[in-house]
Amino acid sequence: MANKPQPAPAKGSFKQGQLTLWLSVGFVVLVIMSLPTVMIIFFGLLPTIVSAIIDRTPKKNATFCVGGINFCGVFPYMMDLWLGDNTIEGAIRILTDVFSLIVMYGAAAFGWMIFQSLPPVVATFVTVIAQSRVSSLRSTQRPLLDEWGDDVGTPQEVLDMRDHLGEETLETAADASADAAPASTGNVQTDALLDGIDNLLGGSTKPPGTPPAAAGTPPKTA
Repeated sequence: MANKPQPAPAKGSFKQGQLTLWLSVGFVVLVIMSLPTVMIIFFGLLPTIVSAIIDRTPKKNATFCVGGINFCGVFPYMMDLWLGDNTIEGAIRILTDVFSLIVMYGAAAFGWMIFQSLPPVVATFVTVIAQSRVSSLRSTQRPLLDEWGDDVGTPQEVLDMRDHLGEETLETAADASADAAPASTGNVQTDALLDGIDNLLGGSTKPPGTPPAAAGTPPKTA
């Protein structure tokens, strides 16, 4: 049995693996050459890392909000490290300073506070704008209603439903009248037959089809 040819590896997966390899090599080189900066970034951006882990929003809004302001609190100490003692001892000195930690983590807390409080404020502002827009449109709609009637302010779906229900009502009424017509005709024929039988039994000489005498009329004598 002939061996089946093996499928060639996809080019996209090969490029993605190569990119991951080069990023890993670059990270290792960065850690070796600038270990103090990596220490400041890692310990200073711990709130951002935690927010990235616990953030469940589709676009990672909490991560970007906390991370942006957290980086603003870390960046001044990175500048002090680059322009001063750029060694591991200098990084440890910054990380063991209580004031520097308060600035870094306080900035992250401020970013988290903005993420928690700003969306309700924006939603309230948008709701107020929408309500004012609706009021303006209603004031514009009122003269049109006075001139053209209430159908101008009725949605098209409601008008279509009204027309559909009207057609169904007409069809139902037509079917009911068609069902009632044969019944009434049958009743008239039955009444005529009974009148003829009464005339025969009573010895009346009136021709068939003559309406019976009204109640209370005295019979004619010969």
